[in-house]
Amino acid sequence: MPKEVAVEGVPDPKSDGVPVRKRDGGRFAVIRFSGQMDSKLSKKQEAKLRQWIMACGLEGETKAEAAGYAPQSTPGPLRRNETLIRLKQPSDESQTKQVSDE
Repeated sequence: MPKEVAVEGVPDPKSDGVPVRKRDGGRFAVIRFSGQMDSKLSKKQEAKLRQWIMACGLEGETKAEAAGYAPQSTPGPLRRNETLIRLKQPSDESQTKQVSDE
């Protein structure tokens, strides 16, 4: 939630199936993709993202997260999904590389 929304309080979800929880911020590497999210597609995208992280000289946490932003009724090609990997803090800030979109 943006700070200005969080200060006023997080709105209640419209469905009981939507949990609200606090999450620590940080730096993440993220890959965006479309399609029907399943474990095979998720693992494939995670592998691509881990290769990119290594190529940039960064280090990611072992756990990856998956996020989907479309309702189940949305056709696969129109779905927006992401795999996120939290980046570990470099021991020396001077080693941090500037990364850009490809």
